[in-house]
Amino acid sequence: MSLSVGILTFNSEKHIREVLESVRDIADQIVVLDSGSEDRTLEIVKDFGAEVHYRPFDNFVNQKNHLLSLCRGDWVLFLDDDEVVSEELSKSIKEAVSGNSDFSGYRVNRITNYLGRWIRHAWNPDYQLRLAKKESCRWVGDMVHESLEVDGKVGTLEGELLHYSYTSVSQHLKKIDLYSTLYAEGAYRRGKRFSLFKLLTSPAGSFFRRYVLKRGFLDGFEGFVLSVMASYYSFLKYLKLWEIEKRESSRRS
Repeated sequence: MSLSVGILTFNSEKHIREVLESVRDIADQIVVLDSGSEDRTLEIVKDFGAEVHYRPFDNFVNQKNHLLSLCRGDWVLFLDDDEVVSEELSKSIKEAVSGNSDFSGYRVNRITNYLGRWIRHAWNPDYQLRLAKKESCRWVGDMVHESLEVDGKVGTLEGELLHYSYTSVSQHLKKIDLYSTLYAEGAYRRGKRFSLFKLLTSPAGSFFRRYVLKRGFLDGFEGFVLSVMASYYSFLKYLKLWEIEKRESSRRS
């Protein structure tokens, strides 16, 4: 059985070489789908010898399904441009795709490095369905929350996917601003409307879930910061939904 590794990139020079190196020994094909990088991403990818394709970004579902269409392997492993396959996970993937598996897909546990610290509680476990038989999978979802859908049984692999996420508070705030806007626009199109109750209670619930229920307090000060950020994201997405409603109401009047 052959394995394709599919990666989306956009200004990904910081971690992309490490990502590529982590799958060198298990991939029969590495496909990179770029959406207009202006840094050294394409230079690094081409120097590594991976296939490079271009598609302007519209949303993650379409982008990832196009990436899937470019993969020729029997199995496909999807990675973000800041996710590194650990040695243990590499061995598990190799075993999964080399035998006659009863599974059509596999989850992996992703552990995130946030502001320089590995988060073992507030964002863990974080199981992601990333490995699947090509003919049995597709990406579905909306503008913010896409997911891999698999026809058949799904198993879990040993080993961790190392996620090098936010290295600064500013970087995290930019992502929150983008994702909260995408959420609000998508929610409005689906007919969801602003709720003052949600605006007041959801942020508190988000903080409590991460910091208390998920024991983010054991992740030190970084655990506190990311829990506050989760609360802020929850507040911002409902506030932006209110803003869209107000703007659309003014246009109609």
